[in-house]
Amino acid sequence: MSYHDHHDAMLAQRTAARKSLSRFWLGAVGVAVIVLVGVAQMLLRQWAPDAVGRWAIIAGLAIFYELRIFKQIIPLMHRSGEEALLTRVGPGMALTLLAGLSYALLAGFLMVTPPAGRLGWLPAGLIAVAVLADAMDGPISRQRNEATVGGRHLSREFRALGTLVATAVAIHYGKLDSWFLIIGIMDYLALFSMSWLGRKNKPLHAPPAPRPRHLLQMLYLASLSVILWPVVTWAYAMTLGILFGLPYFFIAIRDWFILTGLLNPDQSQYQQVARAVHRALTGWLALAIRLIAAMAAITLLADMLFHFDVYAAAFGGALAPGLLLGLLVTATPFLLLGVRARVAAFFSFVAFSGVILVLGQSAPVLTGVITSGLT
Repeated sequence: MSYHDHHDAMLAQRTAARKSLSRFWLGAVGVAVIVLVGVAQMLLRQWAPDAVGRWAIIAGLAIFYELRIFKQIIPLMHRSGEEALLTRVGPGMALTLLAGLSYALLAGFLMVTPPAGRLGWLPAGLIAVAVLADAMDGPISRQRNEATVGGRHLSREFRALGTLVATAVAIHYGKLDSWFLIIGIMDYLALFSMSWLGRKNKPLHAPPAPRPRHLLQMLYLASLSVILWPVVTWAYAMTLGILFGLPYFFIAIRDWFILTGLLNPDQSQYQQVARAVHRALTGWLALAIRLIAAMAAITLLADMLFHFDVYAAAFGGALAPGLLLGLLVTATPFLLLGVRARVAAFFSFVAFSGVILVLGQSAPVLTGVITSGLT
């Protein structure tokens, strides 16, 4: 096949694929509108029409923003190193869109008071759905050989929006202090810096390993889901936010310095510090955290055995579904690591933190149990 024939065939393939993807985009628009109207109808059972209207306007603007980005990345729906576009959207990409839709619906709660009753769990549930979808979209796409350049870009854009929106909602509901917005904008700082450096034709420096940042961001989002539980008070929310937000913030700052060229990971000083941090996290610090968490877990387990009736009554109420939801969503990022000890530690974190919330135990015990998930 000559060059011209190959060029014409590729152009025809891309044109046909773009038409197919554009039809899917229209379908996504329809689904988003239906879901928006459905949730609004559900909120009308509790809120006045003007409050539902404010929620729908902000959520609708967020959906429009996400759909616009989706439209723009259609020409990038090809595998890395290939020119041909995929002709359809696979389940991995569908999960990415589900995560984006959940974050957009969550944005509506920035303009309204927290819903009451069972609807009070809706903001936390939206984050939970988004985190689960975001955790599964990449592995599914890679397993099916459907990972695309556009899909990775879209996933990061949605995650940036979700981190900012979830943080802002937690602040709006009085669960976190306003300075947490600095953590919420870290992804947008990186995206805006990449855009600015691209326009200035300046070099971009990729971070040495993006996976740790992604996992810490997922953990922070999972913690925000728990923070938005109606039963979580400011003190426990701040404890969760600091424990999961600061590690993500520091690694995001590090990546930003590397991205902009202000920090060179090949320098010997940087490598020495990195090795020291790694030894601490995997050595004496990890052991100390596990010992503290084990002591806290044993103490709480003994208390449960001697006061079983109190715990049974507490978990028999409306809190049980929320605890189960939090258990699943906060453990998901650790399932991706494939380290059984971390999974077990994080399961114990969710279970025992729920017990602490019910009975109002001390914050230091909560801190010890939570940090077991970081080892």
